Order: sequence, then structure tokens, then C-alpha cells
Amino acid sequence: MKNPTLVRRYTEGLVGALADETEFRRVVGEVESFAALVARRDDLRGALRNPFLGAASKAAIAREILERTEADAKTVRFILLLIEHGRLGILQEIAAAAPAAWNERRGVATLEVSSVVPLTDGQKARLEEAAERIEGRRVSLGYRIDPGIIGGLALRKGNVVYDVSVEGDLARLKEKITEGQ
Repeated sequence: MKNPTLVRRYTEGLVGALADETEFRRVVGEVESFAALVARRDDLRGALRNPFLGAASKAAIAREILERTEADAKTVRFILLLIEHGRLGILQEIAAAAPAAWNERRGVATLEVSSVVPLTDGQKARLEEAAERIEGRRVSLGYRIDPGIIGGLALRKGNVVYDVSVEGDLARLKEKITEGQ
């Protein structure tokens, strides 16, 4: 992450301006679409990153694109704010962080589950129940496959990792051996 503090601040600002789930889905979807367009189009990315092009010109380019897509006014204001402050480079990271920030605002903990194979619906339900007991509140689990995990799984919430994998057990065993226990 380029600058986690900036990403967090802008993400929290965006999420704080949204009234409900419907508005969240629309605005964040539009932010994601704009970020994907910029990433996909070399000419657009070049223009928006060109140091010789002023913020007003960059804003005009972005405004024209957003008006053509009939973007929500909050989406337009947010993207123009990023351009004005020279922060458009963190747009993709903001879009990626928005769901967790939205969940946190609603009192829901977001955890990422890594496993070597896809989990069954029953396993997901049991895992969600266990995570809710650990967190003491509702949780939202995101799943990803990680071929590096030997067996078991790992849950990550921000910088906290609950590692119940064979790989994690082996790492803890190695640590104990090197400490002389």
C-alpha cells in the first residue's frame, strides 16, 4: 500500500458521506469502475498523471467521463477531490478498502479467510459462528484460495492473523525450537 494513512482517511471520508447500503453500493461501484477505467486506458492514465497538466484540466477530463456515465454527485465530488489534492493514485486502494470501512461503520468486523481449497457452505457457516464468538459482534468473511497454506486456514483482520494452518503450527514449532524450549 502506497500510504495506508492517506488511504484510510480518504476511505473513511467517502464512507462517512454515504447514507445507506444502496448509496454505498452505487458510489463505491462507480469509484471502482472509474479506477478500472484509468488502470485499463494508458492514454487516460497518462493524462491524469501528467505533471504538466493542471488539476483543473485533469478535473475537466474526469468530470466529462463521469457525466457520460451518469455518476452520482458524491462520486464526482470524491474523484474531483482526489484530483485536486493529487491523490488519484490511491483510488484503487480506496475502492478496495471501502467495503471493510463500510462494515466497520455498521459495527461489522471484516475478516479475510485464506484456505488451500474452497470451503463448503457448512464450513463457512461454522467459521462465521466461531468468528462472531471471537469478535463479539457480527462478521463479514471474504474468502480466497492460498496454495501456500499446507492445511487448515488463516483468518486476517487488519494486522491481526488467526493462523490455524499446518504451516502456522510448523512456524510456531520452529520458533520454539530456535528459542531453546
